[in-house]
Amino acid sequence: MEAENPTALIVDDNYFNRDLCALALEHVGYNVFHAENGREAINRLQDQKFNLLILDLAMPELDGMGVIREMHEKRIQHAMFIIVMTANPHMATNELDADVDFVVYKPIDINEFSRLAERLTKSYVNISNTRPL
Repeated sequence: MEAENPTALIVDDNYFNRDLCALALEHVGYNVFHAENGREAINRLQDQKFNLLILDLAMPELDGMGVIREMHEKRIQHAMFIIVMTANPHMATNELDADVDFVVYKPIDINEFSRLAERLTKSYVNISNTRPL
């Protein structure tokens, strides 16, 4: 039986950023889904499991930290990698570091981002053992 492609949810209010990330992820074999804001992301995360969450920190309606807090409160999707993206290095905090796997600064380097995503696909077997429920 053939393994399914990993899935990723890209959450960013900027279409260009979502599209750029999607191109990189699709290039290395991901099935990609999009959300324009944090509220939409929470709804998708409640309905579907993802291997990877790409999350912008600064968004309207519900920002990236709000998404992470709500995920904890609702106990949503612990067995996935989380990459946050930000253009502002001051948004990377100790609280954030405890809840995410990687912080990527915008503008992203598409080649580095693709390599990171590709490496993560090889780690999915072990992640369910590393995330508390």
